[in-house]
Amino acid sequence: MILRCATRTAVVALWLATACAAPDAQGAPVAATRELVVRVLDVGQGDAILIRNGRSVVLIDGGPNPSRLGQLLDSLGLGHGATIDAVILSHAHADHYGGLRELFSSRRHLVVRYVWENQDPSANGGLTRLRDSIAARVQTGETIYRDSDDPCANDAPLCTVTLDGGAKLHVMRPDPSGRNVNDRSTAVKLVGPDSASFTMWLAGDAERDAIDWFTRAGYDRIPGMHVDVLKADHHGSCNGVTERYLDELQPSLVVASLAARNDYGHMHEQAKRFYRRHRAAWYRTDQNGTVTLRSSGTSGGGFSVESEWGYRNMDGPSDRPSTNWICKRL
Repeated sequence: MILRCATRTAVVALWLATACAAPDAQGAPVAATRELVVRVLDVGQGDAILIRNGRSVVLIDGGPNPSRLGQLLDSLGLGHGATIDAVILSHAHADHYGGLRELFSSRRHLVVRYVWENQDPSANGGLTRLRDSIAARVQTGETIYRDSDDPCANDAPLCTVTLDGGAKLHVMRPDPSGRNVNDRSTAVKLVGPDSASFTMWLAGDAERDAIDWFTRAGYDRIPGMHVDVLKADHHGSCNGVTERYLDELQPSLVVASLAARNDYGHMHEQAKRFYRRHRAAWYRTDQNGTVTLRSSGTSGGGFSVESEWGYRNMDGPSDRPSTNWICKRL
């Protein structure tokens, strides 16, 4: 995995620590696969996105429940002694960080090479314990910590992570003046090995103020916001989408992560109306289970979508119109 720091005018190499390719039977190095696989995991009311490309493994958020995340990791071959190259916590809410505690369980012996999160204070004991676990790994040199407000530790607003198979993750500084925890969400743009075949935007629970800030920060220019797939902000809430946002992103597909029985009315009817207007189909983990996106990484290969069950554009049992004063006007 290669880390690069991005200024507004240049991208320069910062660090390289990719293991050498394993040799084949004749002793020649075996090239890493370029296939990119993104799984929006079915973790209930929360977010957890697992990305694999070549030998690189990245986890963005961990859902609310450590045991649920552990079961999913085991089923995907990431059990005892596995390596996760990068963990990115979008923001300090339990439905995003709760499951991450499983990564640092002593019984798992997982290797976690990099962690990104912001250092916003929190009175939540669960987050404190997670941070203590990360700090202990940092002290032993097992893990490198990055504050997402300075994602490459060089004062640049953007850090580009190149994965083993050639995909790139652009990790963007969140709004430093975000007025609530959701608006401090870190945005990530995932670009496949063939950028014309697959791109994805993931921005935690970013709400309207943070969404507006993304363009003020220049992220519509670098790294660019036009993508194929949007991970729905805030679990399909109407406060996580605007007309301008979808005009910038232009996704053909939206994937929302949420529980079938939730107290928030997700997915909000107003959000689904936005998606329909912009001709973006959606999948949702409460009705489709884990949603898997695959791109071969070859030129013109495009991407495919798989779900455990159901079909696109499904409604859910908790869906209702939001009564939020902003959303009521939509």
